[in-house]
Order: sequence, then structure tokens, then C-alpha cells
Amino acid sequence: MPSDLMEIAIREFRVVAERRKEGAESRSGAAVHAVRTVDGDAAYLKATPAALGAQALAAARRELRFYQDLAPVVPVRTPRLLDFLDTERGVAVLLTAAGRPQGSASWTPDMWTKLGEDLAALHCMPLPTADGWNRPDALLDALDSPDLFEVTAFWATTLPQLGDLLTRRAELREEITALAPAFIHGDCHTDNIVLSASALTFCDWQSTGAGRPVCDLAFLSVRTTPSGTVVPRAFMDAYLHHRLCDRRVLERALLAEELAVFVFLWPPYASFNSTEGIARVHARARELADRYLGGAR
Repeated sequence: MPSDLMEIAIREFRVVAERRKEGAESRSGAAVHAVRTVDGDAAYLKATPAALGAQALAAARRELRFYQDLAPVVPVRTPRLLDFLDTERGVAVLLTAAGRPQGSASWTPDMWTKLGEDLAALHCMPLPTADGWNRPDALLDALDSPDLFEVTAFWATTLPQLGDLLTRRAELREEITALAPAFIHGDCHTDNIVLSASALTFCDWQSTGAGRPVCDLAFLSVRTTPSGTVVPRAFMDAYLHHRLCDRRVLERALLAEELAVFVFLWPPYASFNSTEGIARVHARARELADRYLGGAR
């Protein structure tokens, strides 16, 4: 059971769970608890029990490997790994508390600009030479073999361009992979970025590895759309100022990526959102489809 691993980790790490608030749970199923170390320092304990399955364990071990091998050299701020467990019961990591997430609606232009700069630096770092940093790519899998029943059930009555998009899957795939692979975060959204003294710290590295840079860029908009927040142009301007690439190719790839995520990956997550949030996603997807098909080659 998840509580077994958490209790073992609390004993092994000699930490005390904070009583003032309940632990959270990430979408991966990993439990995250605020704790205090023996020195009284704030920290976070993240536990992924074996009961969640092989895929969840692989992601947890990828994150552990990131904190052990790459966190000291990546050009962005990350929590520091204090301790870990990797047993048949699951994987647990103890991380420094690096700040708190802030709702995307309250992000300032300076914060978006700094995020653009940080992602550009991350995407410019050399790809790791060690094996094992290729990552699963759910979007490419979905474009190759979409769940047509699920996609059609969600989009048929709200996305008039659906038929055209289904027939252009190969074109979408080509355009989202137009840029060279980079080292990416893989789950980049404002809930996974905490703030302290105006500094941004990137958390939750379970999906990191070599991948499409537009994956990080597009997912920010995917996650903010239900709340009504629009990623400002200052973000992309800062990114392109610090990472030299063809703006036209990048923006076309970004458009294709965000649209493909909404159409082929988003439907199962609709239940996590309000009626208003779903309506905003419908409207955003129609807007993206108009732009994409209007600029089709």
C-alpha cells in the first residue's frame, strides 16, 4: 500500500510529517508530503509505491537518476536530493523545499520572461551521453495509433476541423518533430515550478529526457488554458532571444504540438476540469485548428 512506503521512508529518512496540511498526490499517483528534517528544515517526501505499476516505477527511477546525475549540472534551479529509497516496495525521494507554486493567473511578465530564458538554457545544454535518457513519447504514439473512439466522442460536436486533422496526422507529426531533439523537462507547467525570492525552481522530473523542445513550450499553454490564462508573447520572445533557431519553424511546430495535444491526448483529462475550463479548451482548439489549417503547406 502507498502508506507502507511512506511510513518506511519517514522512518528511514528520520523526518516528521507536517500536520498542518494533508499531503498531495501528483497525477502520476506519487504521494507528496511536506516534512521536517531532524535539523528542522522544510523538505518534501515523494513516494511512488510499486502498486502503481511498472510505468510509474520507471518514471520514479528516472527522476531519482536525474537528481543523482544531472541536477548538479543542468542550467536551471532544481530541488536538492537529500535522501532516497529504491526497494521492491517502491521509490521514495527526500527533496529540499525550494518554494511554492503560484497560480498562472498571478504570474508577472518578468516571471514569464525568466521562464523563457530558463527553458532556452535547458534546451541548449548538451544531451547526456549516458544511455537511458530517451523518454516515452505519448503524443507521437497517439498520432501513430490514436484512440479514435475517445477522440471522436469528445471532439466530434465541438471541433468542426476534426476530420481534416485526423487525415493530417502524418503532417502534424512531421511538423512537431521539425526541430532537433533537446534535453527537456517533459512535464513543464506552472504547478511544477516553484518560486522563492523571485527565483524559479523546476520540480517533478519524472518525464525528463531527450525530446522535442516544443513539448515543454506547448504544455505550458495546454495547462493554463482551462483557467483562462494566456501565455504572454514575452515568454517566447525571451526563449528565442536566448536560443537561436528559426522562429517560423519553431512557431509552426509549437502550433502543431499544442493542437495535437488537445485533440489526441487531452480528452481523458477533461474530467479534472470545470465546465468553464472545458469550454475554454474547446475554443482554444478551434482557434489553433483554424490557424494550423489556414497555414497548411
